[in-house]
Amino acid sequence: MLLGLMTGKHQEISVADFGLDNQTSADGLAVGRPSGFVGKTLQHLISGDYTVSDDTLFRLLSQMADTEDIWLEPSALAGVAGPVQLIKSVAGKRYMNDHDITIDRLEDATHIAWATGGSMVPKNVMKQYKQQGQL
Repeated sequence: MLLGLMTGKHQEISVADFGLDNQTSADGLAVGRPSGFVGKTLQHLISGDYTVSDDTLFRLLSQMADTEDIWLEPSALAGVAGPVQLIKSVAGKRYMNDHDITIDRLEDATHIAWATGGSMVPKNVMKQYKQQGQL
C-alpha cells in the first residue's frame, strides 16, 4: 500500500520492483502488490504511513503480552508502532513538523490500533513469538 500511495501507481507497482521479497512474519500484511481499488478509494483519507521490522513486531508482541496480557499475532502489532515512529524517527519528526503537530498536542491524543488476530495462533507458536521478542 505504501508504494502504491507514494508513487500513485497503486496496483501497477510491486515490492518486487524494488528488489524486496515480501517475506515477513507479518503474514496478515504481506501484500506484494497493493489493491488499486483500495488505494484510489482511500488515498485522500491517508496522510502518512510507515514500515515496521519483524523484530519490532515481536518485541511489541512480547511487551503487549507482559503488560496487558493481550496476545496478538505479529501483523496485528504494526499499528501500535505509529506514535513511536512520530516521536523518534527523523521522518516522523518531519511529518509532525509538516502537519503542525507538536508534542504537547500528542499528550491529548488517543491512539487506536486495529489489532485483530492472534486467537487462532497455536499456543506453542505464540510462546515462540513471545520469546523471539525478548531476545
